[in-house]
Amino acid sequence: MNSYRVAQFLQESENVIEWLLDPSEPSMRFLTSRDLLTPEPSERALGRLRKNIGDRGWAFEILARQREKTWWATKKTCYRPKFRSTIWQLQVLADLGLTKEDVRIANAVEFWFDLHCAKDGGYSPEVESRRSHLCTTGNMVRSLIRMGYLNDERVQSAIKWLVDQQLPDGGWDCFGRLNGTLDAWEAMSAFAEIPENRRTTEIRKAIEHGSEFFLRRRLLHEGAPSRRWLQLCYPWHYFYDALVGLDFMVRLGYGHDRRIDEALSVVVSKRRPDGKWHLEGVPGTRAGKRYPVSPLKLETPKKPSKMITFLALRVLGKVSERHSH
Repeated sequence: MNSYRVAQFLQESENVIEWLLDPSEPSMRFLTSRDLLTPEPSERALGRLRKNIGDRGWAFEILARQREKTWWATKKTCYRPKFRSTIWQLQVLADLGLTKEDVRIANAVEFWFDLHCAKDGGYSPEVESRRSHLCTTGNMVRSLIRMGYLNDERVQSAIKWLVDQQLPDGGWDCFGRLNGTLDAWEAMSAFAEIPENRRTTEIRKAIEHGSEFFLRRRLLHEGAPSRRWLQLCYPWHYFYDALVGLDFMVRLGYGHDRRIDEALSVVVSKRRPDGKWHLEGVPGTRAGKRYPVSPLKLETPKKPSKMITFLALRVLGKVSERHSH
């Protein structure tokens, strides 16, 4: 995937950018303005756009299901039922650009901390547990940083826990096995949210070791090929695919490494003639049949997706930046 081809795709995306900026979906208007426009709008302009996120569209619909301006589905736990309870809503709302400045986010986050901070420093899907869980901790660290909690000691503790859980091969595993797996990507995605000037020596070493783990596998190769890794899905939750890996690798500064090219080609090959990308799946569904859970769905599968298109263009933009330096 050469830099000329990447630049060509970006030059052909003007109409797509206009589609993403449509005010009918204020979260996407904000994200596109922040991450895709050149020159980047002022902080004041971005602040005005951020204030509109909860007024209509995806975030509004999620917040409308919130109870007592605090929780979703049940007060007993933030984790179950899957995709309906509080943790899953917070992850998506963080992706959409909402922060603790919104009292509904601040309330839900404190509700999360009260129930799911584990005794060993990270977060657990179980209430008042002594044992943290990798996927849960990584996903919530990423989301909490996006929502403005980087300096919170409960987030700093969880970051340290993620560093300590790295395996000798550079990867992580959610089930206590001795070898890392591409499916355990959440720690790397969490580290990508930490500003470079806030990364300790230990975090930098974990990123370097972890990046080499993913790059050796070219983001896609580990045992028998997984067709699921080739599908572009959202919300990500704890599901891995080529775009998931590319997203955190380019944000960590590895957009120049040729070992991402195969995964990049997979994503580019799925671009429609009009420059948009389809949503190819929604976690919680498989082969048209539902698991005994309710998926959290923003868009319609097999249709043009603003979220997938935005994420793909952001990756391509970062790759283009790296090649130009």
